[in-house]
Amino acid sequence: MNINETRANNIYNIKSLASYLGVEEKIFMDFYDELLNDHEFLTQVNERIVFIRENHGFQKGIFNMESIDSIDWFAFERVLIYLLIRYFKPDNVLETGVYYGGNSAFALLAMDKNKKGKMISIDFPDSEIRETSNIIPRHILVGDTELYTSSLRPGFMIPLGLKERWELIEGDSLAIIPDLKQTFDLYIHDSDHSMEFLSKEIELTWKKLSDNAVLLVDDIDWSNAFFSFCSAKRLYPVLFTDNGKDNLRVRTGVVSKKHSRNSDPTFT
Repeated sequence: MNINETRANNIYNIKSLASYLGVEEKIFMDFYDELLNDHEFLTQVNERIVFIRENHGFQKGIFNMESIDSIDWFAFERVLIYLLIRYFKPDNVLETGVYYGGNSAFALLAMDKNKKGKMISIDFPDSEIRETSNIIPRHILVGDTELYTSSLRPGFMIPLGLKERWELIEGDSLAIIPDLKQTFDLYIHDSDHSMEFLSKEIELTWKKLSDNAVLLVDDIDWSNAFFSFCSAKRLYPVLFTDNGKDNLRVRTGVVSKKHSRNSDPTFT
């Protein structure tokens, strides 16, 4: 992966986000620069990588690198989450699917910068997912990097100093979401991307979202659930490619509940 090409792709996506939301590009570019220049966060992430490698022997994905010299090594989805939270300053965020905590870390960093917000994350530890995989098969596109040792719990990459605004609930999101009392301003889906599961989860979450909420769904090419939901609700989404590590495939979808083109009869 060429880091300069990655950054160019990130900038292209950021301009698409600004256009979709009707926001001046400079606002999001300033947040991106803020993230690029946050050396303290990068140091904290590298400390977690070293700790996990040395104490748990986990060396897959980003943990295969001894250190990271730029946040651009992460998928654009992480940058996107940071930008959305810095701009919208949500009070409550719901995240489904944590794994090692890449999305979570960027979300919690943005909340720390905002000095407001709480995030509830729902996930099963990987070892428990594998124990039930004979009953509920994993999606065929789940990669080996998502399979981590039973000594680790979801979110193990998150810097310890960022966990103050975070609540992790270990379990099935379909069972947990209906009982949540909060109204959420941002929903981040990165768990089971299958048609059946995501369709159920997004419908349950829709009832818990504020009028101005934003939805972010990753790996939208793994099933038609995101597109079917947008079609049924007459929602106008914006789609983003990754920044180079997955051959620029269209990977992430975002929807604003109050977008002016929602229910637009000219959009199909």
